[in-house]
Amino acid sequence: MPVIDKVAPEQALERVRAELGELAADINLNWGHVDVRSEPANLPEVARKLRDGEGLRCLFFTFLSAVDWTTFGGEEGGAADLPAPYEVLIHLYSPDFVIHVNIHVPLKEELICPTISGVFGGALWHEREAHEMFGIHFEGHPGLTNLYLPEDFEGHPLRKTFKLPSRIVKDWPGAKDPAEAAAGGR
Repeated sequence: MPVIDKVAPEQALERVRAELGELAADINLNWGHVDVRSEPANLPEVARKLRDGEGLRCLFFTFLSAVDWTTFGGEEGGAADLPAPYEVLIHLYSPDFVIHVNIHVPLKEELICPTISGVFGGALWHEREAHEMFGIHFEGHPGLTNLYLPEDFEGHPLRKTFKLPSRIVKDWPGAKDPAEAAAGGR
């Protein structure tokens, strides 16, 4: 059974800073997790260094998703006032050192981010979902096809600007006609 060498959050922070150096713009502690802000172009290398770093070994890819920081409906300022209206969010975990790392990738004008599926194979499905639901294109992904929605579906349902279609209300097929029910019919 492997020996787990749990490190304190401050020690984890220093290990991540030493490993990433200038690759990440901002590295901080956030509730015991190490938060790393990475430019999209650096993401594959950041993920690789976090996975392969001797004092880190973040071997467990937990999830990848996106965050829409705009206001609902895009009104009152919205995306134009934000430094990055969308962000890709990735969580990695080191079972050897009990280190949690969150990678934040701000997406400014274009919603394009390099894939990390070459580093973590589990990212394939997560990137497909973020592509389908938020419209983020993952460069180098081998197959950005929809997981949930039909291929001809228009829009990205998890964006705050997505207008929900009104539901077509149909009568319940087992409902009784009120006039017939009052007359004692079935």
